[in-house]
Amino acid sequence: MPESIFIANPVQKAFIESHCEADLFSSRMGEGKSAALCWATWYHTKNNPGADWIIVRDTWVNLEGTTQKEFFEWFWDYGTYKASTKTFTWRAEGMNNGKKWGTVRFMGLDDAKDAHSLQSLPIAGFGMDEPAPAAESGGIAEEIFDVALSRLRQKNMNYYAAKLAQNNPDENHWSYRRFVDPGTPPTPKELLPQQQDSGFTLWHTDIPENLQNLPPGYYESLRTKWAHRPDFVKRFVDGQFGFIGKGTKVTPEWNDSIHLATGLAPVPGVELVLLWDFGLNPTCIITQVTPMGYWNFIESHVGDGIGVEELIEDRVKPTLRANYPRKVKLRHIGDPAGKNREQSSSQRTAVKHLTKELGGRWYDGPIQIHERIDPLRAVLRKTHGGRGVVQVDRHKAKEVYLALRGGWHYHVARTGMVSQNPEKDEHSHPGDAAGYGAAILFPLGRLTNSRHSRQAQSASFFGRQERRRKRLINVKKDIKMLSNWD
Repeated sequence: MPESIFIANPVQKAFIESHCEADLFSSRMGEGKSAALCWATWYHTKNNPGADWIIVRDTWVNLEGTTQKEFFEWFWDYGTYKASTKTFTWRAEGMNNGKKWGTVRFMGLDDAKDAHSLQSLPIAGFGMDEPAPAAESGGIAEEIFDVALSRLRQKNMNYYAAKLAQNNPDENHWSYRRFVDPGTPPTPKELLPQQQDSGFTLWHTDIPENLQNLPPGYYESLRTKWAHRPDFVKRFVDGQFGFIGKGTKVTPEWNDSIHLATGLAPVPGVELVLLWDFGLNPTCIITQVTPMGYWNFIESHVGDGIGVEELIEDRVKPTLRANYPRKVKLRHIGDPAGKNREQSSSQRTAVKHLTKELGGRWYDGPIQIHERIDPLRAVLRKTHGGRGVVQVDRHKAKEVYLALRGGWHYHVARTGMVSQNPEKDEHSHPGDAAGYGAAILFPLGRLTNSRHSRQAQSASFFGRQERRRKRLINVKKDIKMLSNWD
């Protein structure tokens, strides 16, 4: 029997034998995830005679050289493989009274024919190897996962299987969202096959379980080699969820241990400062400078392919009504482009609309990127009582957290050249909005009294403008004096 040649580690075993709607085995490198995926295929088929499976990876080259190779190392002698269809058929001799024991089809999603075939296959189970990319590219799209779930409809199965195995993903990846935070609500038990368990389940190793099958000093060696990539060490060596480093961080001062918070709530009677960035991904961040001097990022709202009016009506206004006192004082700081008139109407601007709908005064942030990045980096270096002056709610202001921890970045070319300006992507909007706020509230990394906002502005961007204006006045006076002298 095949199981006599494989002794699973505790988390491997739990993953393999689980009857849940979907299972994710996510851990550091070297924990035997691909082996667990292959054995989950065998275990499910043993308990569901005739089960048809697919095993998927991002490309056929990766699949053939890793997952399929691992599968054949264990099961080559237990079936036959037809290369033309990339299908393995289990032999049924001595099993299940001689009935057909099922198939496993291998699919690389770089092959358009394979991807199309997935949409029409009734299956009993599927496996996905490395759906989350190790670096910036690769992986399997969430749409493929959703399509595969819809294909779990082969008849006469005791339960279905959806098995995913990968290294710990970026917290922004769909697999983290579907299996960890916030997770996927379980299907009511009465709607599932009799032996199916409800829910999407994460299987995660807290400590290494596979050291006996790894070279001596495996993790210590990786830690040394990746000293320049702390994001790799966190995910692949320490076995934690983290982020994929892209280029050079705009705010390297960010530190999870001192800047990240949970459950931030508004302080009664204290002004709310709303930070804005515009465009088709309009962003509003609700912040507050507390009497103790902390700058709390309470929550963030980022639109996708909508205008600022929709963001205000659908999300910002209802949030303010539900969670904040009605008479609280508001101040708005943001992109000065929001005062530009629209071509369709000279009377319409984003700033006019938001101040009309929400109330409060508007303050322009600086145009030059360094004039908002430098104050933001400066205030991130400040601490008070062992905590960062900047406090970001991990859940309600997640977009800000993802941006400041490293998502907001400068592109680094293959030549090593670093771009002058931050990359424009989903992280740049929360980053820019936070920068506008820092430039006005903390122009030199120090809090400026909100009751004297003009003084706050003069200390930074507006101060320079005022000095330029005075110099021009003096030059005009000198010209006039010379003219009179002539």
